[in-house]
Amino acid sequence: MRTLLCILVLGLGLLCARPTTAIASTDTWPRALALMAEEQFAAALPLLERLVSEYPNNKNFRFELAVALFHLERDFRAKWHLEQARGARLTAAEARVVERFLAQIAARSDWTASFTIALKPESNASQKTSAETVSLGGLDFTLLPDARAAPGTSVLVTAGLEYSPRITESWKARFSLNTHLRYNERDSLRDYQLTGRAGLQYTPHARSATSGGIQYGHRWVGDTPYSRTNGVWAEHARLIGARGQLHVGLDLGRIHSDVALPRGRRDLLTASYAHIVSSNARVTLSGYFEHTSGSLPNLVGTKKGLNVAVLYAWQGGLMTSLQLGQHFDDRAGPEPLFGMTREDTRTSLSATIYHRDLSLSGFAPTLVLGIEENRSNIPLARYDNQFLSIRLTRNF
Repeated sequence: MRTLLCILVLGLGLLCARPTTAIASTDTWPRALALMAEEQFAAALPLLERLVSEYPNNKNFRFELAVALFHLERDFRAKWHLEQARGARLTAAEARVVERFLAQIAARSDWTASFTIALKPESNASQKTSAETVSLGGLDFTLLPDARAAPGTSVLVTAGLEYSPRITESWKARFSLNTHLRYNERDSLRDYQLTGRAGLQYTPHARSATSGGIQYGHRWVGDTPYSRTNGVWAEHARLIGARGQLHVGLDLGRIHSDVALPRGRRDLLTASYAHIVSSNARVTLSGYFEHTSGSLPNLVGTKKGLNVAVLYAWQGGLMTSLQLGQHFDDRAGPEPLFGMTREDTRTSLSATIYHRDLSLSGFAPTLVLGIEENRSNIPLARYDNQFLSIRLTRNF
């Protein structure tokens, strides 16, 4: 843990040491407006970036930055700033302008993509117990080193590509491909997942959208095929008032194992609500409920969890986010070795730090420091873990 803290402090120092203007000069805003009026959006962009970094809660600076990004067709960033601007005290006319820009972004973009690569050192990469012995039937057994907690470092890659061609004014087709890859020096910790979706999206107006369709996924564990999943999915997103956004998702699927495990079902319900507190702060509450079924009761059951995340933009460009989560795993039947039905409670806490003006060839470097603790009535399932994720993220 001490090593992780040292790396975090070093990385934070690099972020904060990046030269920035202490206070934007008084003529920066007039110069930026003049360039915008002349449609020199690329020239106005660095001036507006500087103003938003120095004054993150100023709705006028943030809105003009979003407009510049919109005209430069950097839609992902433009959308983020427009949504964040909704947290300011907008007049009715200003709110309508923001909604119009958001609708134009949604209408003109058929392709969206994202890519993230991260290096993740962990104190307990395999999430195993740190105990050296375990008691079974009144007898103590010594665990082999491979069965106990050990540090490790993984490389994580997540990527997504979506194509959404418009069919009518209210209907779109949706085709997406998403992947999550975890590479580790240890074969047993390698996990590769690939999921494809196809469906339709109905958008009756700019404040609501409903999607649904079919999906197919493939998973490899330890470099060998592990399972295949096919099923249906549905999503609904809606703006709540002037500052809130609700998102609900449902996945229903059948799991076909490629190893010596029986077939099963997996039903997952997710929900999240994001509230824009101000132009430089937002709070997100998210939760999930997952039910799996199959012929091995000790491997199936219900999982549920709740997460709270708070994002805050500081004067000078530093962005911080704090996430707190509570997760529960209740199995349907007893463990053969212990004769008890497994019940786990996992608590997680993490902090995310990045600088909004720092970019490496379009990628945003981010630091995430986290801890997690799993408490279980099964001794082998109890563990603690600390991790540091150093990642580069880009949305297209």
